[in-house]
Amino acid sequence: MKNKTIILVLLALLMIPAAAFSDTGLGAAFTYGVSDDDNNTGGALSINTPAIPGTVQNLRLAFKEDYFSFSITDDWWVVQENLTGLLDLYIGIGFFGSLTMDTSGDDTETNFGLGARVPVGLTIMPSDFLEIFMEVAPAMGLGFEPEIYFPAWYVQGALGLRVWF
Repeated sequence: MKNKTIILVLLALLMIPAAAFSDTGLGAAFTYGVSDDDNNTGGALSINTPAIPGTVQNLRLAFKEDYFSFSITDDWWVVQENLTGLLDLYIGIGFFGSLTMDTSGDDTETNFGLGARVPVGLTIMPSDFLEIFMEVAPAMGLGFEPEIYFPAWYVQGALGLRVWF
């Protein structure tokens, strides 16, 4: 439990410098991921900042008794359209990197993933400082377990909120 707390605190500290920019959205999300050989959920820190215009970064952690997963995504929203009232749609392109470790068997299985993704999502801003979002992102890339394999297929997604500073 101590290691999990230390990792979460370190991730939060990594996000603080980005919050120094004005008009920054910082938040949390419930995330899910499904791949050829894995199905996991976890929590993510999410940042949306104009420091890199049109991009959204997420740092994701998933823990189970004998399982650990860490991933980073960085997306550029290519299409941003208002659907109706407070509801907006976005479609983007991005990349991901992931590391998973499974110790449930006799040996520890480690897998790395690296690839591209296409996030499609909805956002609602009920106030000037609160954003609620939901996205799904089909993704494809390389897997390393321990040999390289291609293609590695993924479906990634998130449901969460960001507070704007």
